[in-house]
Amino acid sequence: MRTIPGTGSPIAPSGPVAAPEARVAPAPALCPHPSLATGWTASAIMDDPTTAGVLHSAWSGDSLVAPAPPGSGKTRLVVLLAASLAERAKLRVGIAAQTRDQAVELARRLGALGHPGILAWSTAHPTPALPAPARCGKGVQVRFPSSGGGVIVSTTARWLVSDPSRLACDVMIVDEAWQATYADLGALGAFAGQVVCVGDPGQIDPVVTGQVSRWQGSPTAPNLPAPDALLAAHGEAISVVRLRHTWRLGPQTTALIQPVFYPDLPFTSRRPDEFVKGDDGDRLPEIVAHRVRVAGGPGDPALVGACADLARGLLGRAMVTPEGSRSVAADDLAVVTAHVGQAAAVRALLADLPGVLVGTANQLQGLERAAVVALHPLAGYRDVSGFGTDLGRACVMLSRHRSHLALVVDSASRDVLSGSEPTAAAGAHMRLLEALDMG
Repeated sequence: MRTIPGTGSPIAPSGPVAAPEARVAPAPALCPHPSLATGWTASAIMDDPTTAGVLHSAWSGDSLVAPAPPGSGKTRLVVLLAASLAERAKLRVGIAAQTRDQAVELARRLGALGHPGILAWSTAHPTPALPAPARCGKGVQVRFPSSGGGVIVSTTARWLVSDPSRLACDVMIVDEAWQATYADLGALGAFAGQVVCVGDPGQIDPVVTGQVSRWQGSPTAPNLPAPDALLAAHGEAISVVRLRHTWRLGPQTTALIQPVFYPDLPFTSRRPDEFVKGDDGDRLPEIVAHRVRVAGGPGDPALVGACADLARGLLGRAMVTPEGSRSVAADDLAVVTAHVGQAAAVRALLADLPGVLVGTANQLQGLERAAVVALHPLAGYRDVSGFGTDLGRACVMLSRHRSHLALVVDSASRDVLSGSEPTAAAGAHMRLLEALDMG
């Protein structure tokens, strides 16, 4: 177990000591770690018992899994944890992000915090601007300090082509760990003997293009999400600290998605009151389902047209937040679909509103907007496909908003589910539709 650096204590002399002739005020003791008294740059991690528990487990030398619901502050936790371990425990900390955008965001937050983290970056891509003291490093410029702790941020893919003998670290933090495979985690183990997995267990599983049928049914298959397989393989040796609050989702959304997508992770909403007003001036519900009759499959123009119309209808509405009231702008809106073709069609219909974020669930995973229009993944289907009933995809679609979600649903989806072979995923979608009063 690691120990917290202390200020030290006087050592008792071994022989007798003559009494002093007069009392003299002692000189102020020099504190080798003044941050014990004044706080360190990431001391906010101690403000909450849960995040403090994550720091305690990681500092103790344990490998750790931290499951977290949407909007629970995962990125903030990763940044505070990495900076705390580097500054206070003097450890070398690696952070493995799943995308370049995530890596840049982590480095930016480290810089804003005042920590000199390094973003490992490719010469093939434009160098992102980072707030000092964070900086980009390329090639041999990427290295830990010769003494003391430090933080290096990179994508998992880039870590896996790096030299473990040059970039060995004490702790590897895997951000959005449920998007990484167990094979990825095993390879990251070459850099550090201790891993910390932080992520959302309800999101979309890692995309694997290779043949994985040989591991069908194995709880430790290399294609499985890294934290799930890690716990299955080494459960007794892994600490688990669950984040139990969301700062993004309101109480209605939390009550809808928690039982369906997070049965093993009960959580509550701590989001400040925030809502969008309707035409009558009254507050709109957090989630409103809109039925559409569909005849042309998932690409039916009625579906994408409804999404575009709902987005335009939200534009300019009054939105009330703790900071006051303002109009919903294009940058406050997102439209999320299941298929790339659907997203492209919606984007074309909203071409005059480039500020509206439009994309698939895979593309918008990890992002949020004040108001969101979502196209239910089963819309247009007349049979229950694995793609349409994937719970991770539906979870992402239903958890990107803060104030309001307009959910476009095929009016035939409930009948399709009723006539299908019972599966856990189909049952979950049926419960969702029933909760939305789609009967």
